[in-house]
Amino acid sequence: MLDFPARSADAAAGAAAKGPNGEARPRSDRGLGLTAVVLAITIGFVLLAMGLFYVFRLSAFRETWLHNKMATAQAAAEAFVPESGVRLPTELTAKILNMAGVKSIVVSGGEGVRKILAVDRAPAPAEILRLSDETVVDSISQAFHALFSPPGTTITVADALPPRGDVLAVTLDETSLVEAMWRVSKTFLTISLMIAAVVTCVLWAALWRLVLRPVRRLTSNIIAFGENPQDVSRVIAPSGRADEIGRAETALAAMQNSLAHELAQRKRLAELGMAVARINHDLRNILTAAQLISDRIAAIPDPLAQRLAPRLVATLDRAIQFCRATLTYGAAREQAPERRAFDLSALVRQVVDSAQAENGEAIEYHIEIPPMFDVYADRDHVLRVLENLSRNAAQALTANGAAGKRAKAIRFAAIRAEGFALIEISDTGPGFPTEQSERIFEPFHRSTNEAGTGLGLAIAADLVARNGGAIALAASKTEDFYCGARFLIKLPTLERGSRKVSRFFLDA
Repeated sequence: MLDFPARSADAAAGAAAKGPNGEARPRSDRGLGLTAVVLAITIGFVLLAMGLFYVFRLSAFRETWLHNKMATAQAAAEAFVPESGVRLPTELTAKILNMAGVKSIVVSGGEGVRKILAVDRAPAPAEILRLSDETVVDSISQAFHALFSPPGTTITVADALPPRGDVLAVTLDETSLVEAMWRVSKTFLTISLMIAAVVTCVLWAALWRLVLRPVRRLTSNIIAFGENPQDVSRVIAPSGRADEIGRAETALAAMQNSLAHELAQRKRLAELGMAVARINHDLRNILTAAQLISDRIAAIPDPLAQRLAPRLVATLDRAIQFCRATLTYGAAREQAPERRAFDLSALVRQVVDSAQAENGEAIEYHIEIPPMFDVYADRDHVLRVLENLSRNAAQALTANGAAGKRAKAIRFAAIRAEGFALIEISDTGPGFPTEQSERIFEPFHRSTNEAGTGLGLAIAADLVARNGGAIALAASKTEDFYCGARFLIKLPTLERGSRKVSRFFLDA
């Protein structure tokens, strides 16, 4: 029996960490969980995005700073740079250079070289840069090179002056640029951390609500359902979401419901098998004693006893054989059907005689089968099928009565069609409700009597299928006399004087 005590999710995970023989296995949950992994990836991508933004921002700040310096130097050059060979007074030169924040200004073009120098010779620069020739990669590289350059580093920046195309070269101390870049870096770092924290929290909250929490719910439900899959209360309740997680919840709920239903049926079958195995031994002894009594009845010189005794003996023989087969069923040694040709009309007459002995005159039985109607199947199996269907119809008529003002009646009919035998068992009862018509052949589905086992139609369907046939519940019309349940059975036939057996499939 599949009945395990309830355990927590941690206990279930601990049990799963052991092999089938009890040996320890490496736990799969020792690493980072999905929550930690998603959080780490989120923070990493946010920091990467902010880092890329900082690189381009720092490069742009350096270019803007240098262009501003060049614009200031250009304005000073247009206003104060003398003609070639002329030198400004030292005091005026110092004021111009201090105002522009550079060490020298040199303009070279068609009019020669014009200079504003604090001394006779400009200091030697550590590096000469042409802003118009820098690419994006060069600009980024020069920005970080300047950020970590030593104090007092001198550079010369050159650029063309429109519209004549003169070249303006400015020599300056990079210290002020480095200080400004560090101030920008510190400010950007503070802002970046604040933005990263806000983005991380918002993104994490969205991921937690939309993905991580539903996935954790799915995982917890799967673990809890695996502990006791027969408990339908542990089936997940779909949240109704229209995305992939919602579809996964719906599919998981359907699978869990199906599995719980199958396990419940298996449990009931196991319990039923155990009960049958316990009673069959004693039942065989009882039937054996009844068989001995029937043998003595057969010796009574009474015409009725002489006529009924062979049927009683045959019935007891079948019961004993059935008990023996039931005991061996659990060992998977059930015998295959013994197919042979037999007269269906004689078999139906035997079923009707037994039913009339049980029900008396309360129900009418009509047989519309021509004589010598041969069917190729296991005679005992077909007998059991017809008895189950006849008994179900009789129980329905007894419990609910006939439809309308019709008489309580059951009809057996058979015809040959396209090489196979079509057998019909119909009655005048209330029939089956529409919602039950698709499940009547399922085990334990009580269709006619709540006190029954719900196995009669399931056994009938199994026996017909094992004999190469098919059974179905056909639709009936309310204006017909036999307007109740109408079962159609297709079975192979054996043509007289031939060994050819017809094959068929029941139409959907």
